[in-house]
Amino acid sequence: MNLQVDFMLDTERRSGSSVSQKFIIRLAAFVMPVIVLGLFLVLIVAYQSSKRDRNVVEQEKIQIDPEYKKVVSLEKEFKSVRDLKTAIQGWSDSRLDAYRLLRGLQRAAPPTIQLTQWVFNEKVEAVGTVFGRTAGIYMKGKVTGERPEADVQRLYQALKSEPPFPDIIAQVEVKRFAASEALDEQDGRVFDIECMLKPRLFVQPAGPASKPK
Repeated sequence: MNLQVDFMLDTERRSGSSVSQKFIIRLAAFVMPVIVLGLFLVLIVAYQSSKRDRNVVEQEKIQIDPEYKKVVSLEKEFKSVRDLKTAIQGWSDSRLDAYRLLRGLQRAAPPTIQLTQWVFNEKVEAVGTVFGRTAGIYMKGKVTGERPEADVQRLYQALKSEPPFPDIIAQVEVKRFAASEALDEQDGRVFDIECMLKPRLFVQPAGPASKPK
């Protein structure tokens, strides 16, 4: 027979758990304010650091701003000078080489043809989206010989196909071919030829690749 006697009072018995609920509540009441205070201090430090950085940036901006404005002004001035140079170069390049044209005409005209009038009309106007020179040439002449009409046709074909005319002339037309009205030239013929020159642009028009992105 085994007999077991417990002499411990109920008030002396301890809870079976290792940490009491009251202790946890007290610990939480102490720790939470510490955590909140720590977070608050971190936020204050971050704010002060951000404020200092912002002040530094503002000071740098104050120092850099005049230099930046100077650079922008120089860029605008450079662009204006470059545009002016381009315009002057375009004006020069668009001028007609009259000597080259007259030399070509001298070579192309048959010996039986004599020019009596040569009128060159030129104007500056818009050609599409840019400006350029447009011009026309009006020629009067007389032709003698056995085949006057064929000689005028030779000159016409030369103006259309022989250098330097294809690079300069866009259109050629014989406006008149008739018998001469002069009493001493009754066997001769007179003719009028009109030429429209190709436009000579001051600057080349911007293509699709040149459009701003």
